[in-house]
Amino acid sequence: MPNSPEEMRLRDVAIGLRAELVEANHQREKTELLNAHLRNEIQDLNDRLRMAENALRASQQLAEKVLHDISLRDAEITAIRRSRTWRIGSLVLAPVRWVKRGKS
Repeated sequence: MPNSPEEMRLRDVAIGLRAELVEANHQREKTELLNAHLRNEIQDLNDRLRMAENALRASQQLAEKVLHDISLRDAEITAIRRSRTWRIGSLVLAPVRWVKRGKS
């Protein structure tokens, strides 16, 4: 039985719709893959950010410790220079320093 023009038109429409459906599914799969890739990149960047924040925090703590140590040493040096022993030593060694400066 020969196909009527209406049946042929409907068959063409069905084939076209099937092709569009296949293409839409393909585009959906591509989009899902891209979304998964972007989610992985976002997770990687979040991990890097967390590591950088931890490193910064550790660096700040180290800087605070170093500054604290420096202030302790500075206080010790100030205490030594205010001591009688330092002043007497400076007074005793002053002529030697003057002679050295004069030779330079």
